Amino acid sequence: MSRKIIPFIVAFVLICLVMVVAGVFSFSGLAAAEKFNSSVVASQSFPTAESMKIIDVTGDGQDDLFIQNNSFVAVYDPNFNILFSNSFSTPKTTLGDADGDGVEDIIVFHNATGMSVDVISRGNQTNIAQLLNIGSPSRVALIRFPTGPQIVLGDSSGRVLALSTDGTVLWESNVGSAEIRGMDDARIGGQIHVAIASNDGTVKVFASDGSNVWTVNQEQLRRMRAFDLNADGNSEVITGGEYGAFKIYNAADGQVIFEKSLGQAVSEVREVELNGEPSSREIVAGGKDGGIWAFSFNGTTATQMWTGSLSDKVTEIAGLDINEDGKQEAVIGDDAGKVAIFTENGTRNNLPDHSSGITRIDIGKLGNERYVVVADYNEVQTNKVTFSSIPGFQYTPLVVGVIVSAVILIIAGILASIPPKPEMKLSLQDKSRESLEAQRRMLKEHIADVERLRKAGEMSNEAYLSRLKRLRGDLAENEAAFKTAGFPIKTETFACPNCGGTLELGMDKCEYCGQVILS
Repeated sequence: MSRKIIPFIVAFVLICLVMVVAGVFSFSGLAAAEKFNSSVVASQSFPTAESMKIIDVTGDGQDDLFIQNNSFVAVYDPNFNILFSNSFSTPKTTLGDADGDGVEDIIVFHNATGMSVDVISRGNQTNIAQLLNIGSPSRVALIRFPTGPQIVLGDSSGRVLALSTDGTVLWESNVGSAEIRGMDDARIGGQIHVAIASNDGTVKVFASDGSNVWTVNQEQLRRMRAFDLNADGNSEVITGGEYGAFKIYNAADGQVIFEKSLGQAVSEVREVELNGEPSSREIVAGGKDGGIWAFSFNGTTATQMWTGSLSDKVTEIAGLDINEDGKQEAVIGDDAGKVAIFTENGTRNNLPDHSSGITRIDIGKLGNERYVVVADYNEVQTNKVTFSSIPGFQYTPLVVGVIVSAVILIIAGILASIPPKPEMKLSLQDKSRESLEAQRRMLKEHIADVERLRKAGEMSNEAYLSRLKRLRGDLAENEAAFKTAGFPIKTETFACPNCGGTLELGMDKCEYCGQVILS
C-alpha cells in the first residue's frame, strides 16, 4: 500500500470517531442549551415534612405554604410568617373544599383520644368526627363522588371508612390487611370512584356507596396513583411494587394495560406532562436504588421515553413547569439530599444538594415571585430557579467536531507530502583494506543467505530479486572502493547493459530484465 494513502486512511478513521462523539454530545442532551440554576431565598425549620402544597387556604386570593409532618400542621405566608399552626398526634392530611365556600380546606385525620377528623377552613379548626371505628391514620382523601363529597380514611391495617363532610359515617370496608399505601379518585365512564391500595398488594375500586367495583392482588405494593391519562373518561390506576413490578390497570374493569419489571422497588410514581402534548400523558417512576424511568401513555400502552438515575432512593417526583413553556420538568429528589431537574429528553440539571434526604417538592407563586419549594428532613427552603437557553449551543460539539476533522486532514496531507527517507547505504569510501575485506565477506554471506531462503521456499521470487539487486549493487561498490584505494581485487560483478542491474560474471541472461547478454 502506498505510503501516501496510509495517513488518509488513519485520518478517515479518526474523523469518524470524532464525529460520532460530537453527535452523541449534541443529540443526547449532554451539551444541552438549556440550563437550570437555583438559589435559596428563605428557609424555615420544619423536620420531615410529609405533605406540602403552595395553595390559597386563607381565601385572600394569595397562595400560602401548607406543610404537615408527623406532629404539626402549619400554614405560612411567603416570608415564613405563621398564619396557622397546631399540633396533632400522627396526622394525615388532604386539601379540598369540604364546605363548598370556594376555598381549599385542610382535612386532618389524627389520633385524639380515638381516631378523629378535623376540618380547618380559613384558619378556623372544627372537629367533625371522633372515636371513629378505625385504626392508626395512614391515608385521607376528599373524593367528590356524583352523590356528593366524602372524606375517605385509610388506616395502618387496611381498614377504610367514609364520612360525609359533616362527619357522618357512610360506609366502611377493608383493602387487604396491611397499611393503606395509596388512595386516589378514579373515573369510570366519567363518574368519580375511589381507588385504594394496601401494602400487601391488594388494589380495590369503590363506588360512592362503598360497593366494590373490582379487586386485584399483586406483589407487595409501595405506591398507587390514578390518572385519566388519555381523557377518555376512564382513569388508569398505576402501581409500583416492592420487587419492581410497574403496572397500569384500567379503572373500569381492573384489566392490566401495561406492565414492566423495573428491577428495583418502585418508591414513587407521578404524572408529569413532559412534552406539553395533551393527547399523550407521561408518567415518571422512581426506584429504591435511585433509578428513574419516564413513560409516555398513548391510550392503549406505555412506551419508555428515557431512563436516568440519582444516587439514592427516589423520595419525591414533582411535575413543575419551571420555564413556563407549556412543558413540565420532572423535579426529583432522593434520600441523600440530591435534587435534579429532568427535561423532556431526559437531560439532567443538578440543583444544589441538601444536607438531608428530600421529602417534598412543589412550585408556585408566593407573593410576587414563583418559587420551587423543597422540604428535607430538617427544613423547608424556597428556591428561586433560573432558566437559561443559548440558541444553537446544542450543536457546538458538531462544529468542534468539524474543526477537529479539518485539522486531522491537514496533518494527514502534511504527512503524505513528506518525501521518503533516503535509503541508507553503506559508505565504502576511504576504508582500510581490512575493513573493505570484512564488508566484502559480509555481503557475500548475505547473498548466500538470500539464495538459501529462495531455495527453501521461504522468500518470494519478487522479494528475492529485490534484495539480491541491492546486495549485488553494494558488492559492486565494494569492488569500486578496492580499486579507488589501489588495492588489488578480482572483479566478480558487472552491470546489465539494458537495465543496469548488477550481475555475477559469467551470467548470459539478466535476472532482472531478462535481457540476453553476450559475453
